[in-house]
Amino acid sequence: MNTSRFLTRCFFAAIVAVAPVFAGCSDGPTTGDEQNATSSAGRFETFKGADGKYYFHLLAGNHEKVLHSQSYTSLANAKKGVESIKTNGVVSKNYKILEAVNGEYYFNLVAANGKIIGTSETYDSKSNAQRGADTVKSLVSKQLRIEAAATGGAHFSVFEGSDGDSYFHLRAVNGEIVLQSEGYESESGAVSAIDSVRTNGADLEMYELVETDYGQAFFRLLAANGEIIGRSEIYVSLSNAERGAETVQKLIASQKVADPE
Repeated sequence: MNTSRFLTRCFFAAIVAVAPVFAGCSDGPTTGDEQNATSSAGRFETFKGADGKYYFHLLAGNHEKVLHSQSYTSLANAKKGVESIKTNGVVSKNYKILEAVNGEYYFNLVAANGKIIGTSETYDSKSNAQRGADTVKSLVSKQLRIEAAATGGAHFSVFEGSDGDSYFHLRAVNGEIVLQSEGYESESGAVSAIDSVRTNGADLEMYELVETDYGQAFFRLLAANGEIIGRSEIYVSLSNAERGAETVQKLIASQKVADPE
C-alpha cells in the first residue's frame, strides 16, 4: 500500500475431454477475432473424458476454446475447479506466459498456491499468448458480472440527480451504497466513469483517505490522472474509512459487481 496516497489527510470544515497442452492451432486470434470472442459472455463446460476423468473448458463468445483444465477424479471437483477459475482468473499476475520447446507460446492460469488450474492452446507469438490471456480474464470478469446481476448481488446503478446531472452508485450485496460519483453531464459520462472505477478501483493505492475537522473521515477513489471518480459516505473515524476503502477495493477486484441495467 502506498501510504503517502492512501493515508493523505485533508482538513475540511464539514462534510467501494480436454486437449493436451499443445493441442491448439499455432496461429493466435486476430484483433477482429478477439473482439468477437468477448462480444458475448463466455461459457464453462464440464464433461467426462475418455479416460473416465472429469474436465472443464472455457469457450469464448464465438465458441472458440480458450482455456482447458487439468483432470479431476469427480464432477464435483471439476466444478470446484471452475469456481477457482472465477476467483483467480480476474487477477492478471495469475496468468503465466510460457514458451514451448517448439518455439510456440501458451499460458497457464495458476491459483494463489501456484497450482495450475487452466491451460491455453498454443500461439505463434508471445504477444498473441498475452492477448489470449487478456481475453480469458475479460471473459471470466464478464461471467462474474452476469452472475451478480442474476443473483441480486453487488451492482452499479446510474440515475439522474435533482440538478439534472447523471450519477452512479455502487451498491454492495446488502444494498448499502458504498461508493458514489461526481456529477456528469450525460448518462454515457456516468457509464464511462464506471469503467474507470473497474480499472482503478481494484488498486488500493488509488484510494485517498480524507479526515474532517471533527475526527470523522471518508475516502475518495482517484483515476491515474488524479481526477476524483468516486467517494464514500462519511465514517465516524479514520480507521473505519480505511476499512471501508479496503472493502470496496476487494469488491471491485473480485469483479462480482453487475453492470447497470
